[in-house]
Amino acid sequence: MKRWVALIAAAALAVGGQQAMAKETKAEQQFPDVKTRTKGIIPPGGVLTSKTGGNTVDAETREAKPRADGRYHYDSPKLIQRLKAMNVNTYLFGIWESPTDWDDLRSEFAPLARAAGIDVWLDLVPPSECQADRPEGPYLEGYCSRPFKLDFIAWARNIATLSLQYPNIKAWQIDDFLIARNSDLFTGPYLAQIKATQDAINPNLGFLTTMYHWDYTADHLEKLAPYIDGVLFPYLGGAQSTTDPRFLAAQMDELLAKLNPLHLDLILLLYTDRFLDAALPPSPEYVAESLKVAMPYAADGRIGGIVAYGAPVNYDRRPTIASNNLAQTGEGRLSFAQGIYTTAPAGGFAEAYQQVTVDPAAGSYNLRFATYDQVSRTPAKSGKLYKEVLVDDQVVWRSDVADEFGFTWAPASVDLTAAMRGKTTAKLSLKLYAQAPANFPIDVGFDSLVPTGFTIANFGFEDVNPATRVWQLKQQSPIIHGTIDKVTPHQAKDVYDVIAAAFGGQPQPAVPTTPSAPIPPDLPRTGTTYQPGGVGAIRNSAMYGKGRLSLFVPERSATSAGACVWAEQRMAVDPNAPRYEISWWDYDAYAADLLGYHLKQVTIVTSKEKKLLSNLDAAEAPKVWMNGQGNWGAVDIAQFVRGETSVVLQFALCEQQGVGDYMIDVGFDEIDAVGLTVTNGDFEQGATGWTIVSPHAGMKAQVLTAS
Repeated sequence: MKRWVALIAAAALAVGGQQAMAKETKAEQQFPDVKTRTKGIIPPGGVLTSKTGGNTVDAETREAKPRADGRYHYDSPKLIQRLKAMNVNTYLFGIWESPTDWDDLRSEFAPLARAAGIDVWLDLVPPSECQADRPEGPYLEGYCSRPFKLDFIAWARNIATLSLQYPNIKAWQIDDFLIARNSDLFTGPYLAQIKATQDAINPNLGFLTTMYHWDYTADHLEKLAPYIDGVLFPYLGGAQSTTDPRFLAAQMDELLAKLNPLHLDLILLLYTDRFLDAALPPSPEYVAESLKVAMPYAADGRIGGIVAYGAPVNYDRRPTIASNNLAQTGEGRLSFAQGIYTTAPAGGFAEAYQQVTVDPAAGSYNLRFATYDQVSRTPAKSGKLYKEVLVDDQVVWRSDVADEFGFTWAPASVDLTAAMRGKTTAKLSLKLYAQAPANFPIDVGFDSLVPTGFTIANFGFEDVNPATRVWQLKQQSPIIHGTIDKVTPHQAKDVYDVIAAAFGGQPQPAVPTTPSAPIPPDLPRTGTTYQPGGVGAIRNSAMYGKGRLSLFVPERSATSAGACVWAEQRMAVDPNAPRYEISWWDYDAYAADLLGYHLKQVTIVTSKEKKLLSNLDAAEAPKVWMNGQGNWGAVDIAQFVRGETSVVLQFALCEQQGVGDYMIDVGFDEIDAVGLTVTNGDFEQGATGWTIVSPHAGMKAQVLTAS
């Protein structure tokens, strides 16, 4: 029994009924007068599809081993099976991560999808997401839509031609016309040329782009409307959130009022896997609640369909990321969060509350609990956001998020005798309050509530079922959002099952209540500063499994410019390999947001040279596990490796300039290669195969293994 299924039961029944009615009254249904419907690319009930995307981790299925060309190809048979089981009618096929994607589409996926009754839309990337043709060499290149790259006239010609061979290829879309400098390429005349090229071959081929909520200005729509057939709308809550469904219906209604008069269709893009600027990844509950809102819009034709962005079709090979579980105990915690590039206005807050039962005979009343916040002690962040405990709406405890104990679970205790004496019930609230505008990302946690003299339901936040969790959530801010964040080992599969049930119009059984286990009595009673794997740190900070490499500078530790710590391994080179690449995932969530100090570096050492492959500022990257150089995937190292019998790879933290109190803990994990032999690249065997080098005081390299 899954904990999320009751959330979509009502929606599934309603949508199933709507789909049945749609079949009976198809001739009577009035669809919007939009170009996608005229072209016939929207199936009954709307496009129900998924797609991979930028730095999702389990949204596509590639073969487990490279083929003879040294590339990881789409595993088209497995992907078709997973899509059918997820009840999609369309797949948005990404051509981005590998140069073989286009050929995989033409020779394998498109014919298999046609036989399976699945339509295909193609997903291409704009200049901002294309890292190709670097004069320094292929090692600085990365993802791009190949083979035609940024020649979208060639793409229009070839996609339209392929759509005649495979009529199930219905549309294509280019991501983010309006982001950064992309609009410099996608001018009106260039879009007109794209449209003319495809229309000359297949006038019924759809052409769309992605537009965020802030993109729908009159100028933008006037520019694009003559050339596109619709838009994909990525829903991000109030701002940069993939846990907040409150605004979904209102935003779709708002955009439909702008798009329909221009004969443009709206396709909802719902994040079902992580968005890099959000504080938390989507939960099964969020996906279920959002689909409950959106499915009727697709069923009755108001929108053209739904894209499940990052749907975890590869849940067996890419399970839930271990470090996503930030709970102190168990799997659940209360979270108040806001994403990157947002500002919480003063006076706003998010709150969780419940009515507690007070024992009038108790001699005293007390609450012990723990709080967690991903904020370093940076002066610019002080005095803005406060963690609070309230009794009957009166503040009884308060702490600045920029307190002493960032990135750890810090214990706290508050005497509630004065607030509860003489009562039999009281309202207990936990809150994150914006005292001043706060323009930085934050994730604040509460967990492990231990009351004395009164009782609290769901004190460990293990129950996420709205019907039984007891905690009520109140949001008085479009930016800060509160949720019970529960991360289980099977979360990726849970999300997949939520999508399958909603897309299939299937009713689901009720969600069982999950009680909180007793809070361990030996939890720390005093706070400590962050140490990797230390007291108060999250229990498992690996990507998968239990091990990772940690490169660490503690708080209040002085370093000097040029100082480095690292782990290195000599790797044998296969002289017969068709190509050579190195892949890794790195993580720097435990960092002060100060540019120009800490650098993540990956270096290759051959018999001829020492070459820096990747050099990233740790404070600039997203605070999630990211793959490869510049966050653009595996690195082609053939120009350095050919002719060598072995090479050394170094994974380092280096100081661009000395620091006195700027903590950092960089993680590396899941190191893999093509054409080289990597030993213990997942660090599940401790430091086996690695040489750990820590030559500088105040900096430490080590392999962490969760207990």
